[in-house]
Amino acid sequence: MCSKVKLLHLEEKTIFPIIPGHEIIGTIVEIGRKAAETMEYSGKKLEVGDRIAVAVEVNCGKCWYCKRQFDNITCENQIMAYGVRPPITEPPFPPLRGGWAEYMYIFPGSIFHKIPEDLPMEVAVFTEEMAVAYSAMLRAARMFPGTYEGFTPGSSVAIIGCGPLGILHGIMARIMGADIIICIDIADNRLDYAKQVFADYIVNAKKTTREERIQIVKELTEDVGPDVVVEAAGYPEPFVESLEMVRKSGVVIEVGNWVDSPISDIMINVQKYICSKNIHIHSVYHCGYRWDRVIKILSRYRKQYPFDKMITHMLSLDELVKQMHTIAYDSTSHIKAVVVPHKH
Repeated sequence: MCSKVKLLHLEEKTIFPIIPGHEIIGTIVEIGRKAAETMEYSGKKLEVGDRIAVAVEVNCGKCWYCKRQFDNITCENQIMAYGVRPPITEPPFPPLRGGWAEYMYIFPGSIFHKIPEDLPMEVAVFTEEMAVAYSAMLRAARMFPGTYEGFTPGSSVAIIGCGPLGILHGIMARIMGADIIICIDIADNRLDYAKQVFADYIVNAKKTTREERIQIVKELTEDVGPDVVVEAAGYPEPFVESLEMVRKSGVVIEVGNWVDSPISDIMINVQKYICSKNIHIHSVYHCGYRWDRVIKILSRYRKQYPFDKMITHMLSLDELVKQMHTIAYDSTSHIKAVVVPHKH
């Protein structure tokens, strides 16, 4: 472990060069005594050979947010985010701090979650993304259920964008007691998976206009719109669609737009789609540290929901290089691609 770490402000974009990979599941090959006794979130002692999920952020522990235990808000002086920033040419060193590396160096202040022996890696790999869905749906539920302004059992949910993150929000909503769940995406393979696993209705965004989608969803939700709309497509325009689609006093969860895109400027009629509808908007940027509960959810529901079937590609580093462009830009080619650095 290194003893001195420079504090950096890391709210800006990812800066290359980096070693990517922040949804990290790995096996401990070497660990010091102090780390073995203190780094596991629930207090479990760690040993060589243990499988772990690594929390993405290493925070300063000293700023206003850290001191007040704002688990779902990134700290003001974040040291680093594994696989995201800072670039490997800058401290802290050594630079092996991304999940696509064959070996990673884990820094002081990191948080581990031990993976149960009976939980397959193909399910455990969804821990970080499921933590996002868990945090988002929990925030939506902590509203005013007595006046029907929050997520409750029996609520209707629409999900725009059915990559792994959107799908996991759907599964989480179903576990929490959602009634009707409607999924919207441009890729039939993702919609087919959602329909087989949890969705009641699916809508292909390539085959419908925005007005048609909003009308379809409203007709399925008593002509008022869903109680909750989850925007997980990752583009600015679907956020506006979410505001239009959700019912009055409903909830919009924005989890897709977490990258500062050059095409991020959009026009919103604030009075029409926010104020007059009295809606609640939640954003989720940091998935918190309560991954122990998330791992329990994955363990309990893995037979009911085939998380592993979302994985359409298991790629070595060489295979990743060959297929990077397709994986990055063609959502119809896959659902979840997992990088296995030691695969040959």
